[in-house]
Amino acid sequence: MQSIMGLIVNAGNAHNSQTAMLTKEASGEHIPVTLLLVHSQDHLMTAITYIDLAKELVAVYEKMAQK
Repeated sequence: MQSIMGLIVNAGNAHNSQTAMLTKEASGEHIPVTLLLVHSQDHLMTAITYIDLAKELVAVYEKMAQK
């Protein structure tokens, strides 16, 4: 479980970096879009999706264990 929490923290850091980059773009600063950036955005989105799914599964199993 501790390793999963570490992944969640890392994804949170990546999300914060993404938000900072989007804020710069929104304020008029040009952010070059490279293949590496697109690839990293894809990985971040996938990681966040899996983290959300894992949280839901844990909640379901905890609820089932209470019965």
